[in-house]
Amino acid sequence: MHKPLRVLFFIDRLRLGGIQALAKDILAHNDRNRMVIDMLNLDDGIEYPLKKELTDMGITVYQLKNIWLRTPLDFFSYWKAVDEFFKNHHDYDVVHVHSGSKNYYILKAAKKWGIPVRVAHSHNTGFQSKNPVSILLGNFLKTPMKKNATHLVGCSKLACEWLFGKGCVEKGKARVILNAIDCKQFIYDETVRKEVRKELGLEDNFVIGHVGRFENQKNHSFLLDIFVEVVKMKPEARLVLVGIGSLMEAMKAKVKALGLTEKVIFLGFRSDRERIMQGMDSFVFPSLYEGLSVVLIEAQASGMPVFVSDSTTTEVSYSPYIKFLSLKQNAQEWAKEVVKRGAVERMDMSLEIRNSGFEINGMIDSLYQLYTESQNN
Repeated sequence: MHKPLRVLFFIDRLRLGGIQALAKDILAHNDRNRMVIDMLNLDDGIEYPLKKELTDMGITVYQLKNIWLRTPLDFFSYWKAVDEFFKNHHDYDVVHVHSGSKNYYILKAAKKWGIPVRVAHSHNTGFQSKNPVSILLGNFLKTPMKKNATHLVGCSKLACEWLFGKGCVEKGKARVILNAIDCKQFIYDETVRKEVRKELGLEDNFVIGHVGRFENQKNHSFLLDIFVEVVKMKPEARLVLVGIGSLMEAMKAKVKALGLTEKVIFLGFRSDRERIMQGMDSFVFPSLYEGLSVVLIEAQASGMPVFVSDSTTTEVSYSPYIKFLSLKQNAQEWAKEVVKRGAVERMDMSLEIRNSGFEINGMIDSLYQLYTESQNN
């Protein structure tokens, strides 16, 4: 019997987000007789609920204490901490970095300490920061990111092209491994729907939903503009927002200024988003950019209409109820589409999920194949 592969996932921090949710699903469904996966992340001083969830699952979570990349000077303490970590933990078969180019040094240190398989995984198509210096640095570090990786992976073709370049994709040096979900959690359940709507006091309302961090990328301000127009056409409409983030208070202030306090519900962090989605009638997701959003896979799995910006790759689409709209269209045009579609009769999307490659066990098999292919060659 073969010894299980020892794998280290790196994610910069364990806040609520699509990458973190994906990693949690992988860890929850992974066969530990085949792979043992540990987690490494930076410590930004916040104790995220996900850390306890992972440790309760029996996952080993390492943190580089008091390390966070706020300024260029922070890189020196970061490099030192990463080197020290791998000096003491270099018995891994695989290091898999689920992060952008600023964390290239994880791969460089892993290479220095002789870890044979080093995966750079692109999950996005843009930088979170608007700072031009930060963007310039991020673009510059894409080269050492590629240089120190043995495998280049993206959640979509666009994500691969953004981090590794179109040339890498065209030459077959980067590959797509689709993000995935545990479809059983998200398949529509009428009983759960009634429970959620009763809990939230929304039994007689048209409920629009969104799940995502309150950051610039997710475009919450435009989402609120859309909702204003929806309310003009459907006064019984309500908006449910799941997530936390640096712009949350600003969005609460905008809701108050718009006079929508009684119509917009901020749920904050929720570990049961699969339940909350059952209570929604429509999902609106006007992101400025995305890699291949896990949340969109989940929303489609619940069987409801999904309205998404065309800055998101169409590779995420598998439901007949998803519609891509341009961010050049105004809020009223988006609202008309949402209202026109309305609520639909929900259907079981299990077969569509599996046939489209978005089922979590298939993704885990693809990762294992990736990790072992160099050993088999």
